[in-house]
Amino acid sequence: MDRREFLAAAMAATTLPGMAASAAAATGDPEIDPPKLDRKSVKPRNRKPYSGIDWSKAIQLNGTTHMHQYHDLLATIKEHKLEFLTLSNYYPSMPAPLLKDMVYPKGVPVSDWPVMVKGKRVKGPFDWNEIVSKVAAEVPEKNLKQWPPYPFKVVGKHFDPKKIPSNLLEGPNAEHHSFKLADGTGAGRLHICAPGSAFASGTFDAHNVKGTWKLGYCAGSGEFWGTAIDRMIAKLIVPDGGGVTINHPTWSRLDKKLLLELLDWDPRVLGIEVLEQGRCSENFWDWVLATGRQCFGFFVPDHGMHIKDFGVSVLCVQERTVEACLRAYRNGNFYGSAHGLGELKFNSIVFDGPTVKATTDKPAKLEVITARGVKKTVEGTSIEWTCPKDDNNGEGPAIEIYARIRATALDGCGERLFTQANMLV
Repeated sequence: MDRREFLAAAMAATTLPGMAASAAAATGDPEIDPPKLDRKSVKPRNRKPYSGIDWSKAIQLNGTTHMHQYHDLLATIKEHKLEFLTLSNYYPSMPAPLLKDMVYPKGVPVSDWPVMVKGKRVKGPFDWNEIVSKVAAEVPEKNLKQWPPYPFKVVGKHFDPKKIPSNLLEGPNAEHHSFKLADGTGAGRLHICAPGSAFASGTFDAHNVKGTWKLGYCAGSGEFWGTAIDRMIAKLIVPDGGGVTINHPTWSRLDKKLLLELLDWDPRVLGIEVLEQGRCSENFWDWVLATGRQCFGFFVPDHGMHIKDFGVSVLCVQERTVEACLRAYRNGNFYGSAHGLGELKFNSIVFDGPTVKATTDKPAKLEVITARGVKKTVEGTSIEWTCPKDDNNGEGPAIEIYARIRATALDGCGERLFTQANMLV
């Protein structure tokens, strides 16, 4: 099964989410024209995550929405007990096939998705051997020999199928970049992942090593970020699962006004990365939550394969399926783990109106955090806090805005866990 067959099979059982049939027909060519999404029927981001979870039967699966493909990937999957994999490749930004079918190198010699060429969206497929041949005489020989060497050819499989964990669930995803702002200027280092989406963008030639920029080929999306997000949403393989994540806001130096515009664009823009490659944006997360917007926090390794703060999102599901995992992302039914090694776990997380409570599998420092800072701290295996009603001191939901729980293991291992936020207003 190649990439196209894998994604076609994933798409076969679903329709485009949020897109009415008449709207789809009106767009003309869905590969070229911007999709017309029906946002009115889409539920807002879940303001009370973990609702409806039967914790006595809950299955906790380690997943990550932002991890790149390396030859030591199988060792990393084993070390961090990853059971739901949505690789986020870029250069090109293409959803990977199943690990057992993955070939090397990716994205060449032929790619079959649309690419921006001289400012216009052009349908694939693109034969990169033929394209590079037009400029090869002008490209330094060392660049042509640089990986992947030109002329391009597939040199083999990435992984031994026998070494791939039998319980591994896989879904599509990619990291997209090189967006435009509404005024046509560049959107800086804005990077976006789309776990659960079959959308692909860009090319392999990220740094113009093979000279494709001279021919007008954009290495990334090249479109207004809102249009690109709509394309990602339109290709979600589960209508009510998965979505869009805003990557490494600290590294990207993401403008706060732009961040709020991204979150307000569509409820399926789920949230931001809080822990990424060891960088923590927890203060950034609290700032967004304090605006009253639900914003899910994602915990990822990105390129950091061998760091202590690896970053894992622990999905809380009732069944071990790709669909259930993607719906957990959509509903915020997951919590963040700094290490992802199973050193500390939540046994339960319950948001009941103004009350938040949680239990852990071993002693931890447990903190309730709101827009006004840390409201309660205990050491043990359980914590409960209820937001007070409005009173003369100005306390209450309108002041606290949200509540989330942070747990730090007391045995010295350094593991930290983070629930999603319970929005109080």
